[in-house]
Amino acid sequence: MSRQPNSPGFDAHQGAGCAGLARTMSLSVDEVGQAAVETARAWGWHIQSPGEGFELHGDVVKSETFALSRYRHTAASFRYVVPRVFAGGAARLLLACLEGEVEVEVAGVKERLTPGRVLFANPEDLVGKSADVPVSNLLVIFPRPQPVTDNYVSAAAASATYLQILIDASASILSSRASVQDAAFKRVGLAVEALIWALATHTELRTMSSASSELARVYNEAVKYVALFAGDAATTVYSMATALGVSQPHLYRAFAATGETPSVYLRRARVRLAERLIADGVAAEMAARGSGFGTVRRMRNALAGKSPPDPEV
Repeated sequence: MSRQPNSPGFDAHQGAGCAGLARTMSLSVDEVGQAAVETARAWGWHIQSPGEGFELHGDVVKSETFALSRYRHTAASFRYVVPRVFAGGAARLLLACLEGEVEVEVAGVKERLTPGRVLFANPEDLVGKSADVPVSNLLVIFPRPQPVTDNYVSAAAASATYLQILIDASASILSSRASVQDAAFKRVGLAVEALIWALATHTELRTMSSASSELARVYNEAVKYVALFAGDAATTVYSMATALGVSQPHLYRAFAATGETPSVYLRRARVRLAERLIADGVAAEMAARGSGFGTVRRMRNALAGKSPPDPEV
């Protein structure tokens, strides 16, 4: 067993699913057999296939706000039990397949993840996973943006650009010697979340239950509405909900899985529109009006990444 912790490791407890994890940790895992089985169990993966010869290799970082792991293991099947530290409905999970092939079961629905495909799920809805071949995964557990969030899987390979950025950033974080206990490390978690939102926003997602679910339909219609009317300053979250025939809370629920809100999505669309207009040589005043910001000041603040309260809400 080869654990290399930079902070306290596991605090084992009796009983399935009761393994406790330290508040912060940074370690490398290079294990075979029972040691690998025990480490996987501590993170919620209870092996259901024979453990003899099972191998687990990878790196883990856990702060008080998020957990990040890139790991590979030999063929095996697991039942998932949410570790106590992630229980309670306050966490969200991203699982990306990097190599091999893995079947995941979420809330009774099975999906096969191949390289580039990603899963966004509530940890308490994850039933288990099974791999017939060696597999490499990227796993991130982070704060849930909304009290109720659907489970989503990418319809095809995720956005290659954003997934690669997330993978590269994860590799850098996992190899860093920075202390996870440092208060500044919280910003690292926020940066990881921002990359996850970007990945979710630029990836075609569908709900695990049905590709034609009501929330998925509302989200898709809202995206089309923004594409058509973002340049109109009169476009707001209210006008969007009204046009789609739904309430504003329902519209917010439809956006919840991406980690964004309708107002943030609308603002991002206007930023992209303003950037295109400016690149085409349009004067600032015209670009501000044509992108829906209305004033040059609002447009420049948005382009600079400033986030004052959205007037669209």
